[in-house]
Amino acid sequence: MLLRPWNKFKQISIYLKLVIAFLAVLLPVYILGLIVNHYAENNVKEKIDESMQSRVHFYIRQLDNEFSRIARMQEEFVNDRDVRLLASGGGMYSDFDWRNAVLGLRDSLITVRNSNAYVRKASIYLPLVGRVITSDNAYEPLPDQEYEALKSSSHRLTNPFVYDGERLFLSFPYSNQALINGREPLFLVSAEIAGEEIGEVLDSLMIDGSGGAMLVDRELNWVLQGKQGERLLTAPMLDHLKALREETPTGPAMEERKPDVQFQTIRVEGNSYWVYVEESPDLGYSLLMYMPEAEMLGSLKQYRIWFWALSVSSLLVVVLFSYWIYLQIHQPLRRLIQAFRRMENGMLHEEVSYNRSDEFGYLYRQFNHTAGRIQELVHEVYEQRYRANLAELRQLQSQINPHFLYNNFFILYRMAKNEENDNIARFASYLGSYFQFITRTHKAKIRLEEEVLFARTYIDIQSFQHEGRIEAVCGELPAEYAGLEVPKLILQPIIENAYQHGLRNKISGGRLEVRFEPHQGGLVIIVDDNGEEMPEIAYARLQRRLGAKGWEDAETTGLVNVHRRLYLEYGSEAGVEFLRRPGGGNRIVLSIPAAAAGNKPPELATGGE
Repeated sequence: MLLRPWNKFKQISIYLKLVIAFLAVLLPVYILGLIVNHYAENNVKEKIDESMQSRVHFYIRQLDNEFSRIARMQEEFVNDRDVRLLASGGGMYSDFDWRNAVLGLRDSLITVRNSNAYVRKASIYLPLVGRVITSDNAYEPLPDQEYEALKSSSHRLTNPFVYDGERLFLSFPYSNQALINGREPLFLVSAEIAGEEIGEVLDSLMIDGSGGAMLVDRELNWVLQGKQGERLLTAPMLDHLKALREETPTGPAMEERKPDVQFQTIRVEGNSYWVYVEESPDLGYSLLMYMPEAEMLGSLKQYRIWFWALSVSSLLVVVLFSYWIYLQIHQPLRRLIQAFRRMENGMLHEEVSYNRSDEFGYLYRQFNHTAGRIQELVHEVYEQRYRANLAELRQLQSQINPHFLYNNFFILYRMAKNEENDNIARFASYLGSYFQFITRTHKAKIRLEEEVLFARTYIDIQSFQHEGRIEAVCGELPAEYAGLEVPKLILQPIIENAYQHGLRNKISGGRLEVRFEPHQGGLVIIVDDNGEEMPEIAYARLQRRLGAKGWEDAETTGLVNVHRRLYLEYGSEAGVEFLRRPGGGNRIVLSIPAAAAGNKPPELATGGE
């Protein structure tokens, strides 16, 4: 009989066996994790609850101490001789003594007000003489309505607070026996409570700006709240407090009960709130604090979601991993992945062998066929791209020669018109050297030494034209770069740009300087001028064209032309950069990378796509 389940287990598929095996291993670990998570969640809830109860208890003890101190300071006026004499009419006092007694009591009331942050104003009411002495004013007529409200204090020891028209007072009529016998008190000491200060204390009970707190008296006659509490929850919380007090014993049983914090969870408009209430055993008011349960347990709920997500993910991983092992594809798949990685590194000529005739055999054959086809396409695209770049390079060079020719024929025309024969001879010599350079070879690349010599000839021509206005200095080319092959006409257009745009309005004091500086194995040619700065719009447009990855079809000359040819010849490390010099002027930096300086064959630029 015991063999039947085992026989049935052996008859199921390998895939289900693998799933059951993995679950048998992981299930105890999962159950243990679930128990630990549940225990940790309960423990965190208890700690949060204890922390909130301690918070409420601490603040109500603090308020009790402050209110009790105010009450004790009020009681100290019982033994004040001036209070008793003034309250009885002050027959023994002269006008001078009367005035000094009033001022002395006012100073005492100011001390009461300043000694406690929760006191807005302290007052002594003298009903027999119809006067009141306050911390704000020395002597005023007795406010009858306010006095009637304050002398109605229900019980000095358990409920000394009086609420009168949005104002809360601590009232001390002397003495309670006078009220019992139906007589007016001899005097009454009151302290008006600063509601805004109490509100700041209540706001400090909030966590991350959620929930709220309030002070409520025993009969629910008055409520003090902070400015930041959720006022829409005031009515539901007062209803909860009322129901809670109806369940709490009163009388002697209430007096014998030790003060503690009562906690309940209530729902308001579909949201759960944690409500903490503690009543002051001495002064009869309650401190109620409420916080959204979502805020209190937000992190725990997030952990619970992650736990279940991890559980589902673990189960999914077990199923997928079992299926993967079941198919037994690890070895052929790894070889195929390695072949793909070699293809990513450009190794397209290596074939992957596979002796089986299953689906992997088909994939391997198709992979070898695809790799061969990609290699053929790469060669075709490379050759096509190279020929296209070569054609564009020759087209760009053809755009430069007419541009220079136009400018110099205009100069020669101007000198002939002015009959400057000697200057014409010198200028013609310069032009002869120039055209000898242009017509000497049709090759697209020349030695850098020849390019620099040609640029010097151009500077001589421009110096002849701008004699006395522009000083030109051309540095020496380092000998190790003299034989470097570069595209033809890359330096002269840069210098021409400086003359035509930067220095053309210079009447005197113009300066042009050409320097050659080795940099990281390559060469940097710097052309500086102290001419006019390019307007902001034109400068932004030039920078955009120099930095563009795709080239425009429109005709280009000057800086963009040279930049395109260097980019096509050497790649993204070469090109032209236009800068503004500190203090005025322009700087053009022409970069030739290390590959060209090392006489290596230039790589085909691919960044222009």
